[in-house]
Amino acid sequence: MRTLLILLGLLAISIRIFAQNDFRALDQKTYEFYNKGDYKNLKKTGDLMLAEGMDYYYLRLRMGITAFNNCHYSIAAKHFTKALQFSSMDTISRQYIYYSYLLSGRKADADLYLSNVPADKKNNLLNGVQKPWLTDVYAGASLSGYDYITYNKNKLYYESVKYNYSLFAGLEASFLERFKATLMYTNLKKTGMVYSAADSTGKDLNFTQNQLYAKLSGSIFPGWEFSGFGHFAFFTEVVPSPRPRFIGASVTTRTDYVAGLGISKNGWKIRTGVNFSLSNFENSNQVRGEGYITFLPYSNLNLYFTSGGMFQTDRDWGETFQVNEEVGIKIARSVWLETGLVVGNSFLYSRNMGYLMNNSFMIPSTTVYCNLIVTTWKNLALNISPFYSKNNNYSWNLNSLSRTGELNPNSFGIAFKITYNNK
Repeated sequence: MRTLLILLGLLAISIRIFAQNDFRALDQKTYEFYNKGDYKNLKKTGDLMLAEGMDYYYLRLRMGITAFNNCHYSIAAKHFTKALQFSSMDTISRQYIYYSYLLSGRKADADLYLSNVPADKKNNLLNGVQKPWLTDVYAGASLSGYDYITYNKNKLYYESVKYNYSLFAGLEASFLERFKATLMYTNLKKTGMVYSAADSTGKDLNFTQNQLYAKLSGSIFPGWEFSGFGHFAFFTEVVPSPRPRFIGASVTTRTDYVAGLGISKNGWKIRTGVNFSLSNFENSNQVRGEGYITFLPYSNLNLYFTSGGMFQTDRDWGETFQVNEEVGIKIARSVWLETGLVVGNSFLYSRNMGYLMNNSFMIPSTTVYCNLIVTTWKNLALNISPFYSKNNNYSWNLNSLSRTGELNPNSFGIAFKITYNNK
């Protein structure tokens, strides 16, 4: 019996010594892989150690930093969160968790996380992160040119648009730590001719519209954002009475609006949101619902896919819809390319939480676009967006609420936007 106990004791000691040697060898490997930035082998060895129950602070820190440096932000945040369980006073892990949220495009969650970190558990870098009141300022312009169809080619009352211009500027401001406000002003102009049966030579279409957009959003819970928004358009309109027999019978000052509420959920790989809005375009009333889902296969902004749609009911003009698909890819260190397709039959609508407004009877049935985003300059980002649209135009009778005929002008355009981020 005594001999058996001695043998068992020696076996236990040998197993312990072997385990210690095995731990030292694996720990040394992870340290070497960490110094080389070898994420693949570090992950393989680290996962083996975790499976064997070898879980400790420095392993999580090494795996987290290497994952972060390879843009695997969700994996990095997981390791840093675990590292904090081993060392509650760790400030490095908190710094990396904050930047994992920020660099994966979850800015609201990054701000929310930072606000919940006690001051004594922030390192110098996190203490130096100041959340300015004014976070973004931007300005831009767009220009579209249309196929120009003269009246003698189509005997309808309609607008034949040559060019569509817009200038816009806006800002984003933060307040009360968890809330932000967006404001944007747009000046829209259209040139061309307005034709009717009574005036086949046409009148100059010198249309100007001023727009004001506002959105208030807040992040109360991690991953969730709630929003309220409004978009207002101010313009004067020449109203033939009745159409199409007379033109220029009266001039009316108009205000069109969109008002709505939205909610979004931002995860590492799946981001989605819905919003509901009301509007009063063209003396009618619209009710719409809109939703989107974005898939980020690597939990970062290197590649992402977005699908979305909008369904609308109109008091006077019935039901309409739009759907869209977009893919975005990082093509260089500070350059992204997005390309997308929008199709549908909606001629009066708003999209993207009211950010885009179409209160015109000019129907873009198909739109193909690209968006090049360049962020190589400090605090500045440049967006260049060429696009093509196929438009379906009709002759509208706003008295009998009917439409006749159809025109199909193509349009090509480009938009520019420059943003200053007050980091």
